[in-house]
This record gives sequence, structure tokens and C-alpha cells, in this order.
Amino acid sequence: MHEPHNQLVAGVDMGATHIRFCLQTAAGEVLHCEKQRTAEVIAHGVVNGITALIQAQLDARNARCYGLVMGFPALVGKDKRTIISTPNLPLAPGELSGLARQLENTLGCPVEFSRDVNLQLSFDVQEHNLTQQQVLAAYLGTGMGFAIWLNGAPWTGAHGVAGELGHIPQGDRQLRCGCGNAGCLETVCSGLALRRWYEQQPRDYDLGDLFIHAAQEPFVVDLLDHAARAIATSINLFDPDAVILGGGVMDMPAFPREALIAAIRTWLRKPLPWEAVRFLAASSSAFNGAQGAATLARSRFTPQSVAAPAQALHG
Repeated sequence: MHEPHNQLVAGVDMGATHIRFCLQTAAGEVLHCEKQRTAEVIAHGVVNGITALIQAQLDARNARCYGLVMGFPALVGKDKRTIISTPNLPLAPGELSGLARQLENTLGCPVEFSRDVNLQLSFDVQEHNLTQQQVLAAYLGTGMGFAIWLNGAPWTGAHGVAGELGHIPQGDRQLRCGCGNAGCLETVCSGLALRRWYEQQPRDYDLGDLFIHAAQEPFVVDLLDHAARAIATSINLFDPDAVILGGGVMDMPAFPREALIAAIRTWLRKPLPWEAVRFLAASSSAFNGAQGAATLARSRFTPQSVAAPAQALHG
């Protein structure tokens, strides 16, 4: 019988650029958070890389993993084990086939997958005490992340793939999106689109300082307009209590958050939801997705008799 401090769970947030990893006890204590470059971790395969990342921390504590939840910027099937599409991950075709089973074999614990934005949404909903409300979240980062909180949980739709606002056909029809379709919103409204524009000619400022120096450039103005109209459309469709706004692009210095909110509001149906909807900032900690994944793993895979402290989500 393992003592509670050896009953550990793992959460992994796998992004296009970085992988973030969190290890928690069954009681919710955060033992370890780590960030590494995705390309370096998976250089010898996803299974080998993720297993090595987790096993090193388990070995150091003479502990075992009781469960892993892993988030992806991807479509995840209703079974929480199938990765359907990963347009923004540097992976070879078929590399994720059977990944859950392979990780279960190497780690000796159950494994589930989730869309990364649903993990971030779950964290933010807890942070803002919104679990009993209806919430939308837009995370403008590498892509246009979007998630929906309905009936006390992320809403995943009939097949597990709901919430793909970045792939509505409201982009540049001359550009093919990473998902395979032409003209997705992400072709004109995403971190990838910003980088493509930034690299078209030499600039005398870093990409991270784009909003300090180029907020009035036509492409940047248009990007924010695309974001405002897409988010407003989602609000008019779902009539949420609150909308959470965040992501790497929105966290950049001088990002015009209030101007974006004002633009969104111009497109809202009046008098409702215009009068009632609230806009909240997403928590910008680098490890929210990984901590949210580990917290979910704890609730799914450890004995329910172990009480989780209220601060578990705060790390």
C-alpha cells in the first residue's frame, strides 16, 4: 500500500512550442512544475519523451503515477483517448495513434486526453468561482483557442470536438489553415498569422513587442477586428454569463484589451446579452493548463476519500 504522498498524479499541457508538466499528490499538493521545449522533449518520439519527463520525477520521489491527463491543442475524441487532429503540433502523421495505450504501458497508469483550452477553461472557471454559470473563453495564442462551459463542465459536443471558433470560415480564402481547410479564422486571427505578417519584412522590434510598436498597422487592426466579430458572434449564439479573455497574444505588452472588449460590445445583440455579459481576464500563469490537467487526473484516478484542499488549483 502506497502512502498518500506517494500517490501522485501527472498533468501535461503539450503546446506547439512548449510542454508544461505538473506533478501533484493525491491531496492536491503541487510537487513539481516544469517547462521544456516541445521539439526537444519529443525528439525521440512522443511516448519516449513524455515518459522520460514524468518518470524522472517519480523516480526521484520513489513514487508511482496513479493517472495522467494530457492536454493538446487538438481535436480530442469523445472517448478522451483519441487525437483526431493536431494542426499546430510538429508531429508526423500517425504519431499519436494509440498514444494513450502506449503511455499507459510505459507509465503503468490510466491516461486520458483533453483539448488544452478545456483545461485552461476549467482552471479559470474555478479561479473566478463560475462553476454554476455559463461561460465562454477565448484564448488568442498560437491559434484562436476557444472553450465553452455549460452545465458545470466543458461542453465538448456530440463527438468531443465542440468549440473550434478558430476554424469557422471567416479568414483569408487564399490561405490554407493547418487543419486542411482554406479560409479559417486562424489564417487572419492567431499568433501564427501575426508571426507570418511580422516576418514579411525586417522589423526594428521583437515580435513580443508588436503591440507596443505596431498596434495601428492595418494587419494588426484587422486581426483585432476579426477577433472582436468572432467572439461577439459566439456571445450572441450562447448568451453566456461571462466571457474569459486570455492567451499568449493577449498577454503581450500593450495588448489593447479594453479596445478589444469595446469592439466586441459593438457587435452584441441589444439589449441582451449586451447589458449583462461580463468580461474577465484569464489567469496568465504558465502552468495553469498543466495544473488543471493534474487536478483533473486527481479527481479521476485517486481514491475519492482523499480530501483535496481548496488551494489545490492555485499551486
